[in-house]
Amino acid sequence: MMNGCAQTTKEPDKPAILNVKIDVKSPIALQKKTEIACIVTYGKEKVTNADEVKFEIWKQGNGQHEMLQAKHKGNGKYAVEKIFTEPGTYSIVAHVTAHNMHNMPKTDVVVGQPSEQAESGEHHEDHDDSLTVNLHEHIYEAGKPAELAARITHDGKPLVNVSVHFEIWKENAEKHEFIDAHENANGEYSATATFKEKGTYFVKVHVESKQLHEHKVEQVTVR
Repeated sequence: MMNGCAQTTKEPDKPAILNVKIDVKSPIALQKKTEIACIVTYGKEKVTNADEVKFEIWKQGNGQHEMLQAKHKGNGKYAVEKIFTEPGTYSIVAHVTAHNMHNMPKTDVVVGQPSEQAESGEHHEDHDDSLTVNLHEHIYEAGKPAELAARITHDGKPLVNVSVHFEIWKENAEKHEFIDAHENANGEYSATATFKEKGTYFVKVHVESKQLHEHKVEQVTVR
C-alpha cells in the first residue's frame, strides 16, 4: 500500500521593486541651507550603490529647472543642500536609477512664510491685497473648448496692459499646461482651453508686469 503524499506548489518570488521616498520638510525657510533627501529601497533592502540620484527643482510658473547631483549619506539616504532665495511653491522630482530600474517621484513644497518674508524684505505676490483676480467660471465640460476668463483689478480699478497666462493641471497630476491670455477690455483677460478628462482641476492665474508678478489659484470642476 502506498501512502499518498500531498504535493505543495511554491509560488514564485515576486520581483523586488525600486522604491523612492522624498524626504523634505515644508514650509522651507528662506536664505538657509535646506537638506533635500530621498530614501531608496529595493524590495526590503536599502540601496547604497545607486547608479544615479538627482533632484530636479523648479519654482512653479518658472520655466527654469535646476538639476542637482545627490550624494549617498548612508543607509539608503541620498541628499543635496540648497538655499532658496525666493518664496513660492516649488516642485521637486527625484530621478533615481538603480538595479536597472528608474523611479522619479514628485512632491511640491512651500518656501517662505509671511513673517520671514517681512524680515528679509522679500515681497511675495500672494500678499498684495490691493490686487484681485476673479475667475468667472468654476464648472466646465470635459472634451469641449472652454473659455477661461478672469477680471483683474488693482486698487479697485481694472488692471490693463499686463501679461496674463493660465496654468492648468488636474488634481494629483504632474503635467501642467500654460496658456497665454489675451486682453479684452477693462481688466478682462481670457483664453481657450480644453479639459480632456472629468475631475477636479486647478487654474492658477499669473499676472505679470515690470512692477509685479502676482498669481491666484482657483479650483474648478470638469464634468
